[in-house]
Amino acid sequence: MRKLPSLSMLRLFEETCRSLSFSKAADALFITQSAASRQMKQLEAFLGRDLFIRSHSGLMLTQEAILLLPVVRQSLDILEEGIRHVQLPNPLQHLRLQVAPTFATRWLAPRLARLCQRNSQLQIALISEARQKYSDFDCAVRFGTPEESVHNGEWLGHEALVMVGSPLLRINGNYPPYTAVPSLHVLSGDLRLGNWQRWCEAAGVSDLSKGCGLEFSTQDQAINACITGTGYAVLDRSMIRNELASGMLIQLSPLVLTSANGYWLETPPGKKVLPRVAWFRDWLVEEMGTLSQDDVLPALAGSL
Repeated sequence: MRKLPSLSMLRLFEETCRSLSFSKAADALFITQSAASRQMKQLEAFLGRDLFIRSHSGLMLTQEAILLLPVVRQSLDILEEGIRHVQLPNPLQHLRLQVAPTFATRWLAPRLARLCQRNSQLQIALISEARQKYSDFDCAVRFGTPEESVHNGEWLGHEALVMVGSPLLRINGNYPPYTAVPSLHVLSGDLRLGNWQRWCEAAGVSDLSKGCGLEFSTQDQAINACITGTGYAVLDRSMIRNELASGMLIQLSPLVLTSANGYWLETPPGKKVLPRVAWFRDWLVEEMGTLSQDDVLPALAGSL
């Protein structure tokens, strides 16, 4: 049997931390102030720790409360999310996906209509990767290396890297040398991905990966900056197919490199047997397999 305080105590604790007032917390939870004060004392007795410093000027959180608050909030979020999931009209057809940000925005979202056409009963929810440790999900599309997928999922494919720039950078019809404009880099944590380094090595030019340039936390941000003429970027061709086809971005070199990174499908234990997961997996693999057929590139702008 779990040794936990009551849900009402935890809700009161969270609300009191937010308002720093027992009376405001009591009003928000539709209980009396005396009931709120009594429950908080019971919670502190259960924990054997004081959670608030009480003074005439108001309440302050103790160090124990500061440590406990994020855990309580995450737990209540999970509980709330799970209850909403059960309340769905058809939870068996509600597919919960966690997807790498750029993949979700630039690859998956434009194709979801095809998946819905295949199964009109399927409902899809995209969940932020930032909550992957705390949220239940059916499957996820992760960004990383093939080694990461070996024990955790199914490898989907590598990125195809190309160097691109905006037509806005042209001067008298010509693009400036790649050393004359900022290089746009994508971060993985605090470090730059090796896209520029790999391109420079293949092109036989000086490596810009450790020099000046602009850094972005997602490839989507780098793409948007490149479109506005901020600089040149080495990007995954499948993520900018529409921009290349429309001329918003131009491939500046014939080099197409296989990245060390790519995408893989993670499915938690027990979820692979779910029909909605099988449908999504089969559709995703089929769609990924058509990338080379769909990715028709415009004429190159020529070397820099």
